[in-house]
Amino acid sequence: MRSWKPLLLTLPLLWPLPVKAQAPDAQSDLAANAAVQYWQAFALMPALDKEQEKLLENWATVPLDAAAMRLIDSSAQSRIYLHRGAKRQRCDWGLDYSDGMTLMLPHLAKARDLARLAALHARHEFEQGHWKAGREDATSMMALARHAGRDPIMIAVLVRYLIEGTMVDLVAPYVPQLKAPYAESAAMFEALPPAVTLQQTIVTEKKFMAEWLLNKLREAERAKPGAWREIWQQAVLSSPDVPEVAKSADTFEKATKLLEDLLPVYDELVMHAALPKEQFDAQYPVFKEKTRAALPLAGFVLPAVDKYLATEHRNQARLAMLLAAIAVAQDGPEKLKEIKDPFGDGPFEFRPLDQGFELKSKLLFEGKPVTLTVGQRAKE
Repeated sequence: MRSWKPLLLTLPLLWPLPVKAQAPDAQSDLAANAAVQYWQAFALMPALDKEQEKLLENWATVPLDAAAMRLIDSSAQSRIYLHRGAKRQRCDWGLDYSDGMTLMLPHLAKARDLARLAALHARHEFEQGHWKAGREDATSMMALARHAGRDPIMIAVLVRYLIEGTMVDLVAPYVPQLKAPYAESAAMFEALPPAVTLQQTIVTEKKFMAEWLLNKLREAERAKPGAWREIWQQAVLSSPDVPEVAKSADTFEKATKLLEDLLPVYDELVMHAALPKEQFDAQYPVFKEKTRAALPLAGFVLPAVDKYLATEHRNQARLAMLLAAIAVAQDGPEKLKEIKDPFGDGPFEFRPLDQGFELKSKLLFEGKPVTLTVGQRAKE
């Protein structure tokens, strides 16, 4: 038999000299990045079949039966890393903004599904009276929402609203039993990572969409006359709802002018987005109609700021009502006199129900008042 002893003796001569190893308990800067924890959570999430996808989509109402329990059990490891990521303040997804319109955001769908898995687990914990475990999931979901939406990109912020809304839907039915201290809950919200603003997202869209595309067209034309057409085709004409004005841009000059004319509009959008709600509601429709009449490409390229703000305001109202509901559960409806509806002149409206109560904001969303029903559990 061939002996390995000579080889073992020569290995130290071939191997580099050892460096001082980092202590196992030492934390690197990388470990402080919540995204590292979340990606491990994503990697450990169960692969879903069609039935499980449907189950997860309807996490709030599906029976907590054997199928639900299998999904809950299979996501246990991913929840560990969700909680770890949520404890970190900093989150950097490592996005390369130079990709512009082609920037990929694979973490957003993963974050949405991770939040739903946590919500399903938390609902099961709440149903068993395990309030602390369920609250840990809910708190982690809020941190995940802020982390997922930390980049000033509209779709990222909309996913943040989706996850925050999932948390509200999770907690609201159990508020009377949770007995969460109002001061503690309010402090948790205050301690969340900062949220990006609509103004920041508009600035990002201008730089990494409109200006990015304009620069790509210019680079292509400089490299080879006529090459701009391929960029225009891929970025604009391939869309099914492209306006006729884009199709008729048959020269480099026409195509670039369409984009150049839009750049100042982004700056005006930033100013409108900073207005108080009443002023925005009064001024923006006129600005929108005037802009679309003058610049036919505006409706195709520019962000739908009014729809975005409507979603943002609804989300703000529901989060505020959840905190108000926690205060009511602790101190009774009289506590509402101390809590102002952010979209009204006074407190939220209170209506008692057979089980729990309903809060109503003065805010209208799609023509109806925004409400929150508290203490009404899903019937299995």
